[in-house]
Amino acid sequence: MRRFFELEILDRSFGLAAQAFVALLPLVIIIVSIFVTDSGDAIAESLGNRFGLDGAARAAIRVLFEHPGVAAISWLAISISLLSAFSLSRRLARAYAAIFEVTALPRKQSWRGLVWVAIQVALLVASSMLRNLRAENGAVVAAVVVVALLVVWFAADVAGLRLLVPTAAIRLVLASAAVANVGRFGLATWAYLYMSKSLSAQADQYGPIGVTFALFTYLLAAVLVYLAAPLIVTTWVTWRAKAEPAELLAE
Repeated sequence: MRRFFELEILDRSFGLAAQAFVALLPLVIIIVSIFVTDSGDAIAESLGNRFGLDGAARAAIRVLFEHPGVAAISWLAISISLLSAFSLSRRLARAYAAIFEVTALPRKQSWRGLVWVAIQVALLVASSMLRNLRAENGAVVAAVVVVALLVVWFAADVAGLRLLVPTAAIRLVLASAAVANVGRFGLATWAYLYMSKSLSAQADQYGPIGVTFALFTYLLAAVLVYLAAPLIVTTWVTWRAKAEPAELLAE
């Protein structure tokens, strides 16, 4: 817990979640708009199906993601979204560097941040496709999809960590990705059981603003998983390194 507060993990999580909400989400909308005319409806429908929403919650989601389509997209909007997403990757890289206690990513390797953004967008799309496949088929397919999701999440986490903190030890990266996978699965289970109730309650009381708050809360929890996983691993490794000499002396 001491390192949690020393590294200001909660404060960093709030900042990263807020920036992710205004960076990655618009970027996903822009990308979807390139291939789908009614991108807002498509995203709203996907979220509604994912969380099992109906009534006021589904209507609020649709209002929140209303979008005029690809014709309204300007190069300025695309540039701002990319810049914001790139800035997000830089902030996350600095947070990871502090947790792993390594040198922050140098500016000459800033291209790694752009690759990380591309991986996150691809992860969102792949996860959405797999969830839709699970919802449309039987129990056997659903089990296979869950395993596939875990593999995709693990691979994406390993790739993201190697991009943003290339000097971190590979064993720490693999362990962090594994712990993050456990956290992601727990978060996905919580969302499946309770997110629809939360979104529906917020939509009934506050409309689209309530939905925004519920989605941000979910995003904040996801960012906490991103940061808590390497923190748990590095703290445990440090504790074991200090404990082993004491055990040897005791013998």
